[in-house]
Amino acid sequence: MTIWLNVRDGAGYENNQEDHCAVFYLQEPLDALANQLGVVPISSFFDDTDARYNLDDADEFDESEVSEEGWSVDAAKWFPAKDVLVCVAALRAHLSTNPDTLPSVDGWRQADVVDELGDLESGLQRAAQQSKTVHLCIVM
Repeated sequence: MTIWLNVRDGAGYENNQEDHCAVFYLQEPLDALANQLGVVPISSFFDDTDARYNLDDADEFDESEVSEEGWSVDAAKWFPAKDVLVCVAALRAHLSTNPDTLPSVDGWRQADVVDELGDLESGLQRAAQQSKTVHLCIVM
């Protein structure tokens, strides 16, 4: 599993298909750290619409929630990019200056998380400047 940054663009969305596996696998300690830092936990911005769509055996999505390209943007949860940016920037800043804060999980290390948060932060800054909405999409 991984996380992609999806940026809503009207009736569609864009992403750079950049994997953020370390952020996904270390979400529990990242959420705990976010709480310590007084910011919204990063998993609050996760959206599982894509994963549910790809695993859909029970026709969970009705016709208004799908298109030829896949799931409709209306089926997903979206958040102001500036809100997600506050969380990601706080986590990255803390982890960059406090080594050994996070455990290693499934081979993913704190350095991996810092790199991935930096990538997310860049994308979120661009989206926030344009007042876009985003989510951190769980992808299989």
